[in-house]
Amino acid sequence: MLVWINGPFGAGKSSVTDELTRAVDEVIVFDPEEVGFHLRTWVPLPASGDFQDLACWRDVVGQTCASIARHYPSHLLLVPMTVVNDDYRREIFDLIHKSTDEVLHVWLSATRQALSDRITHQVVWPDHPERDAEVRAWRLAQIDGAMTTERRLGADTVVLPTDDASPRQLAERILAEAGGRTGGDRHP
Repeated sequence: MLVWINGPFGAGKSSVTDELTRAVDEVIVFDPEEVGFHLRTWVPLPASGDFQDLACWRDVVGQTCASIARHYPSHLLLVPMTVVNDDYRREIFDLIHKSTDEVLHVWLSATRQALSDRITHQVVWPDHPERDAEVRAWRLAQIDGAMTTERRLGADTVVLPTDDASPRQLAERILAEAGGRTGGDRHP
């Protein structure tokens, strides 16, 4: 089973992923952001500066997910990554579906205020306050786009509100959903 954990910055993707890795024996975490960081050093970035706008990023991410799912079928594959562009998400998922139909797309939802509070109090670059402020400002500017994306999500996405749920509770709900789709129980 591949679980793509999507949602706005500050929704709790990393915290939920951490809880899932503690709850499941055989788990692989693949972070597509790392692919983007590497591609920045190898290929010219698009005018937007966003590595998600690189077709090769979407290609590498989709093919890597498909390959991991194919070669490690007994593992739960977790992919925590915000992707708000519907076309990009479909492009990646189409590649994944060439290897597996066991894909659960989860959207972690939060109110605008909760997101703003979480992002404001989050420290990404503790040793670089200027860079940290830049990242915080950028993440805050992404809230509206993510909220718009959430309204467009279809029935193939499990939307989990995070405002009043702990990462552990969210992880348990994801595992229950994943188990229900595969007919098995993903707990250790």
